[in-house]
Amino acid sequence: MKSLLSVILLTALLSCNTKSNEIVINGNIKGLKSEWVYLYSAYVENPTRAKPPIDSARVINGVFNFHIKPDTAFQTQLVGLVYKGTRRYKDKELPMSVSLGINDPHAPKDGKPHMFGDFLLETGTTELTGDLTKSEGIEMKAGPQNKFYLDNFDMPFIRISTDPAKHKGQVDRFIKKVQALPNAYWALFALKSLKYEVTNDELKQMYNAFDEETRKSQRGRQIKEFLDTRPDEKALRPNNLLTTADGRHIPMIDTTKKLNMIVLWESWCGPCRQEIPSLKKIAANIKDDRFRLVSVSIDDDKDRWKKALGEEQMTWQQLSIDSAIMERVKTQYNLNYIPQIFFIDGKRNLLTKLGGFEPENEEKITAIINRYLK
Repeated sequence: MKSLLSVILLTALLSCNTKSNEIVINGNIKGLKSEWVYLYSAYVENPTRAKPPIDSARVINGVFNFHIKPDTAFQTQLVGLVYKGTRRYKDKELPMSVSLGINDPHAPKDGKPHMFGDFLLETGTTELTGDLTKSEGIEMKAGPQNKFYLDNFDMPFIRISTDPAKHKGQVDRFIKKVQALPNAYWALFALKSLKYEVTNDELKQMYNAFDEETRKSQRGRQIKEFLDTRPDEKALRPNNLLTTADGRHIPMIDTTKKLNMIVLWESWCGPCRQEIPSLKKIAANIKDDRFRLVSVSIDDDKDRWKKALGEEQMTWQQLSIDSAIMERVKTQYNLNYIPQIFFIDGKRNLLTKLGGFEPENEEKITAIINRYLK
C-alpha cells in the first residue's frame, strides 16, 4: 500500500513539474484573416540570416493556440507574433508580414494607439484577445513576468543619475522591484545596460536581489562575469597587449610616461571620426616627452580599421584590440559607448575620463593634459 502511494505521489509531483514548465498561448482575435500565426524570438544571434519562427499555429475563425513543452530548463525570452496580412499603399493592398501589437495598459487615454510589438514568453497561460476590425492593438492577460515587463518597460533604457541622492534612489528602487519578483527576466535584461552606470558594490547588490536560479541563468552568469572582471573604481587599470597595424604587440599603457591619453574609438562611429581633427590639433600642439597619445580601435573588422587609418592619416600611435580579448577589455574599461578618452598615469592610475564628442572637448582635453603634466 505504501509503495502504491509513493508511486502515485511521485507521479503527481512529476506531473506538476512538467505542467509548471509548459507554455500556453491562446488567441481569440476577431478579424485576424490569416491561416497561420508565427511566434518569433525578438532577437536573433546572426542578423544576416533570416530567423526561423519558434513555433507556428493554425488560425481558425481568429482562434489559435500555442502549446510549448521545453525539452530543457526554460528561460523567459522576448517574443513577437507575426501573421501574413496586407497593408494599404497608394490604393493597393500589398501582402506583408504584420505584427500583432499588444495594447499598453498604462497608455494615456488620448485616442492614439500605444502598443508593444513584443511580449515575454513565460510559463503558464497567456490569453490574447482583440478585434482587428476596430483596433490594431490586442489585449493580453498573462503571468507575473509580463506584468513586470509592462509595468517597467523603460527599465533598460533609463539613465542612472550622477547626482548622488538620485543615483542611490534609482538603485534602491531597482533592488526593491526585483525583490518583489526575484526571477524578473526584464530586470535582468535591463541590468545588461545599467551595469555600466553603477559601482561594483551597487551592481553586486542589484545582482544578489535575484533568486539563485536566475543568477545561474546564462544572462545571470554574464553579469557575474562582468562583475568579476571589471576593476573597482580606484584599482589600477589593466595593461593589455594590443596590436599595431603591422602586427606588433604593444602595451595599452606606456608606464614610462607621466600621462597616457587613450582614445577608444571605432572606424564606423560617426562621432569618433568627427573627433579626429581635434585630436590632430592636440597631437601637433602638445610637445612633451612625458605625454603619450594613442588611439585604440574596437573594430571587429581589422581591414576596415586599416582602411580608416589610411583615410584619416593620424600621426600618433594606433592600436587595435584583438577579438580574443575584446570583451574583457571592454569590461575592464566599462566601455558601454564610444568615443571615450581615458587619462592614465605611468603607474596605471585612472586620473579622469571624457566621454562622447562635443566641439568644445578640444579645450577640455588640452586643459586636462596641461593640468596633469605640471
